[in-house]
Amino acid sequence: MKCSPERHLPIWPWISLLFLLVLRLAWLNAYTLNSDEAQHAHVAWAWTQGLLPYRDVFDNHGPLFGWLHSPLLKWLDNRPDVLTWLRLAMQFWYVVALGSAGWMARRLYGWRIAVVGVLVAGLFPRFFIVSGQFRTDDMWMAMWLLGLAFIAGAKPSVWRYFVAGFAMGCALSVSQKTLVLLVTALVAAGVVRLLRPSDAPRAGVRCWIAALVGLLVVPTLFTVWLATHGLLGDAWYGLAEYNVGGANKRHAAMQGLWFVVLAAVLVAACVRQARQRAEGHFDWTVFFALQGGLYLLLIWFIWPLITRQDFLPVLPTLALASAGWVSTWQWLGARPRLRGAFLMVFIVVELVAVIAEAPPWQDDLAAQRAELATVLRYTNETDTVMDSKGDAIFRMRPYYPVLESLAMRRLRRGQMANTIVDDLISHRTMLVVLRRLPRPDARFVMLNYVQAGGDIWVAGRMLPDHQPQQTIEVNVPGDYVVTDGHQRLSGSLDGGPVADHWELGRGTHHLTVSGGTPVAYVWTQAFDRGWRPAPPATGG
Repeated sequence: MKCSPERHLPIWPWISLLFLLVLRLAWLNAYTLNSDEAQHAHVAWAWTQGLLPYRDVFDNHGPLFGWLHSPLLKWLDNRPDVLTWLRLAMQFWYVVALGSAGWMARRLYGWRIAVVGVLVAGLFPRFFIVSGQFRTDDMWMAMWLLGLAFIAGAKPSVWRYFVAGFAMGCALSVSQKTLVLLVTALVAAGVVRLLRPSDAPRAGVRCWIAALVGLLVVPTLFTVWLATHGLLGDAWYGLAEYNVGGANKRHAAMQGLWFVVLAAVLVAACVRQARQRAEGHFDWTVFFALQGGLYLLLIWFIWPLITRQDFLPVLPTLALASAGWVSTWQWLGARPRLRGAFLMVFIVVELVAVIAEAPPWQDDLAAQRAELATVLRYTNETDTVMDSKGDAIFRMRPYYPVLESLAMRRLRRGQMANTIVDDLISHRTMLVVLRRLPRPDARFVMLNYVQAGGDIWVAGRMLPDHQPQQTIEVNVPGDYVVTDGHQRLSGSLDGGPVADHWELGRGTHHLTVSGGTPVAYVWTQAFDRGWRPAPPATGG
C-alpha cells in the first residue's frame, strides 16, 4: 500500500536520525573490536606511502575504500587513537545508508513508515554494532542502498538508472559481494516484473543500458589504473583466486539442496503475497523481501565464508519490507496507541540487546590503543613489524599475506607458502605482535624474542645463567645490547674491543661481560626507548 507523500516533511524523521547519531557517538569506542579494522586502516595507510595495492601490501577487497580513506590516514599518521577517529568517519556511511532507506520508504509508504523503518534498521544490534566499526562493508552497504534509493518507487528514467548503476559500481569497487547482491536483485526484479500488469510503467532498454554504463564507470577506471601499473595479475589473485581458492563449503551438496528448496519456498511465498496485494505498479515491498531473502539464503548455504558484516546491505531493506507489510494490517492501523506501544517495545528490546553485546561504558579500544602506542614508541617508520593483519597500521609487515581464516586454512593445507620465519630474518624484524601465528612460527618467536607486555615481543633472549662468560645464539640479525634488566652492560664480543652494543649477525657468538649480572640480550632501539626485560627474581 503506497501512501501519498506529504508536502512538508515533519520534524520527527530528523529527530529520529539525530537520536541514532547521538547513540552512535556514545558507542564510538564501545563497538566490538574486529581485526578487520586494523587491516583496512593499514591498506589505506599504504596508499599514503606511495605503495601499490595488491603488490606491496596484501588486500582481498576492492581498491575504492582504501583509496578514498587514505587522506584520513595521512592526517592521522602515527596516532594510537587512529581507530576512534576512523570509526567517527564511518558515521557518514551510516547516515548515507539510513538516509537512503528512509528516502525509499518515504516515497513508497510515507514518512511515518520511513521513520519506523529507519529506527528499526538503525538500532538492529548486528547492523548498529558492525556498521560502527571501520570496515569496507560500511561504504559497500551505503552505496548499494544509495543506488536502490534512486530507483525504488520512482518513475523510470535514464538519469536515475545511470546514477543507481554508478552507486552500485562504487559498491562493486569496494566488495566483490556486490555481485551476489546484483544477481539476487535481478532475479527478484524479474519475478516481480512478471506479476505486474502489462500496462504498468516499465524501465525501457535505454534505462538498463544507462544502469550498465553507470555500473562499469568506477570499476573500469580502477582496472585501467591497475593495468597501467602492471597490477592486474596481483589484483586478480587478491580479489578472486585468494577468496575463492581458500574456502570450501562443508557438506556442499546438502547445503546446495537446502538452498534450492528454501529459495523455491521463498519465491512461492512472495508470488502468493504479490498476487494477494495486486499492486498496479512494481511491488517494491515484495522485491525487498525476495531479494533480501535470496541473498541471505545464498550467504548461509552457498557462500564459503560467513561473517557478520555480510548481512549489512539487506537488513535495512528487509526492515522496510516488514514495515510496509505491517502497515497494511488494518486492525493495527485503527489502533494508533497500540501501534506506538509495539514500536516502543521493539526499539527498547533492540537497545537492550545492543547494550548487552557492547556496553557503551566499556572502552573496547583501550587495549588496542595501548598496544599500538607501544609499537609506535619502540619502532621507526622504516622498521617492519610482524602482526597478523596489519595491527601496527603505520608499519610495513615482513610477510605479505594476512593471517586470517582463509590464509590459516591455506597454510594448513599447504596451498600457501609459509615464509614467516625467513621473512622475519631477511627483513630484520625486531618486533612481533604474537597473534594468530602458526605454531612453528610462534615457537620461533618465543625462542628468539622476549615478551615486552601483552602480545608484543622484542628481539632478544633471556640468558639461561648470569655468568660473565656467555655463549649466545642469534637467529634474527640486528643491533643488540646486553643488560642486567636495568642498564646496559659493557663487554667484549668474539674477542673484539669492549663496547655496550653490537651489530650481531646470525650464528653463535661469545660474550665476555666486563661487570654486572647479564640477564638478557635485547634489541638496542627498544631498550634505548625505555623498555626493560624483567630482571631475575631474587630470593628473600
